[in-house]
Amino acid sequence: MPRTVLWRPLSFLLDCAVAAIAFLAAYGIVFRIEFVPSVPGIAEKTLMFTAICAVSFILFATHRGSWRFVSLPEMMNLGKATVLAVVVYTAGAFLVSRGSNVPRSVLILTSFLMFAGLAGPRIMYRLAVEGGFLRRGIRKHAAGTRYVLILGYTSEADAFIRATRRSPVNQFDVVGILDDRITSQSMQGVRVYGRLDEIDAVVARLKRQRVHVSELVVAESRPDRQRLIEIVDRATAAGLRTTRIPDQMEMSHVGPTGVLEPRPIEIRELLGRTEIVTDVSSVADLIRGKVVLVTGAGGSIGSELVRQIAQFDPSRLVLTDNSEHNTYLLDTEIRDSFPHLDIVTQLVSVRDALRLDAVFATHRPQIVFHAAALKHVPIVEDNPIEGIKTNVIGTRNAADAALKHGTAIFVMISTDKAVNPTNIMGASKRAAEAYCQAIDVTSATTRFKTVRFGNVLGSNGSVVPRFQEQILTGGPVTVTHPQIVRYFMTIPEAVRLVLHATAKTLDTGPERGTITVLDMGKPVRILDLAERMIQLAGLRPGIDIEISFIGPRQGEKLYEELFDPSELKDSHLDDGYVIALPRIIDGTLMKRTLNNLQKAAEAEDAGRVIDLLRHIVPEYQPAPPSQQARLDDANIDRALAPVRPAE
Repeated sequence: MPRTVLWRPLSFLLDCAVAAIAFLAAYGIVFRIEFVPSVPGIAEKTLMFTAICAVSFILFATHRGSWRFVSLPEMMNLGKATVLAVVVYTAGAFLVSRGSNVPRSVLILTSFLMFAGLAGPRIMYRLAVEGGFLRRGIRKHAAGTRYVLILGYTSEADAFIRATRRSPVNQFDVVGILDDRITSQSMQGVRVYGRLDEIDAVVARLKRQRVHVSELVVAESRPDRQRLIEIVDRATAAGLRTTRIPDQMEMSHVGPTGVLEPRPIEIRELLGRTEIVTDVSSVADLIRGKVVLVTGAGGSIGSELVRQIAQFDPSRLVLTDNSEHNTYLLDTEIRDSFPHLDIVTQLVSVRDALRLDAVFATHRPQIVFHAAALKHVPIVEDNPIEGIKTNVIGTRNAADAALKHGTAIFVMISTDKAVNPTNIMGASKRAAEAYCQAIDVTSATTRFKTVRFGNVLGSNGSVVPRFQEQILTGGPVTVTHPQIVRYFMTIPEAVRLVLHATAKTLDTGPERGTITVLDMGKPVRILDLAERMIQLAGLRPGIDIEISFIGPRQGEKLYEELFDPSELKDSHLDDGYVIALPRIIDGTLMKRTLNNLQKAAEAEDAGRVIDLLRHIVPEYQPAPPSQQARLDDANIDRALAPVRPAE
């Protein structure tokens, strides 16, 4: 039998017994104990009062509350039940016997004694369970306990302290609170020691008391990025790791003991700009009821595209990728998350034009998101033919299949490295952009849209996972150059903007061949990123973890650009994107050059491949790292300036 089934009637009987004892004790105080049995009808009076109390307890459901979690609302219910029972008994006594042998002092004393008898055991039980009797002096240093300071005298801090005390396995011991406004109070018996800027002194003081604090838990309500940066800086200087209490809806952070565990502060929270929030209504209209195909679905961007597209109820979602492992993982995830969705998974390489054509012919996608690409600059630089086969020829194959089979919208995912490229990867993506622009101008049925953005935090092979691995192994963290900067977005943010910008720009009119460029605010210095990540691990840059500079790699620029000077045209920054003016290459010339490019790639003629790539992308100028490293301060300032369209 469940424990609660037994506990409720037992709690009810205990409350009734308390009511009877309080009634008799009140008579004993007024008439003295030895004279209580001689009070006329005392047994009947006690029985009647207890019966009235039982009804009152049922009305206010006092037996349903948990003694372990008793709180102010339960105390108020007990008070209401007590007052109602005494008032009803008093009224009944005067109606029946004009209040004979029921002094008013007995009724007043009964009220106080009964409430004390009901509330007292509950409070004592909760204190016993939460260890409240021990926290005033004795501190148990159990193995694995995390001794933490809380930042913020808030309701979140109060809830966290309560939750840690109720946990049967106490992983946290809150030893103090910091707050910039309140410096002389306590919460749940935990002292407020001072302000955030006094954290060094507080940690030293607790250390002298043999309390070794290891963590600062942020409980402030919605701190902005600047505040988080200040908190992380000060906590790291004091030798503390920084975490924060998650939103109460983030159930993934509820630990095995039932405590809402503090989560690490993520690097995206310290990037210095507000995450762009998009309107999904236009995206829903774009996707709902359509057959949607995603190439490169197993990659970082492709898989997030699939996750978000699935939410908008397409009639069929076709996942294509050439990686069996990645495709299997994504297929399993989407089928589990969206069991009602019609999902088709196909192993396809965009290099295989015949296979790609067969997939398009079978499923007739109305919308295609082309995310398949080779994107790692050093690898593509060492394997230029492979980069051309996937990024240029693969894009042509996918675009031609879309055109042949009546696809309404073809969206190509591009990169800021396509602007004034200094490496094969960027040049190949610019060539792919140029092809999509050229056929968009001439196509009567299919719209070809290109969306360009920068680095994506946490994507496969990006700098963030690399830094995380280096930090875990004790460093050093390797940065190519102290002044190298990049634009960053989170994966979900980038994909939301891709979908949003696509839906919006399709309605802007008949203009063809434009490129949609996502607004990413200011670029971030990679050195700053490395330092923040070391701090978020609770370590000190240059002391606990060294940062070493290894020099720019072949084809790598110190800063990226989002536009060629001739492209800039129209701003939609409220919607999170900018429209770049088309730079159209003659379609016939483009097709002839691509045919020759494919033949050179199949012949493994790397020199010829690069020469033909330069015909398509004349601005492609490979620069050795030694030249790139000599950028002057003016260029660095330009790289750090906000990206905004020219007037």
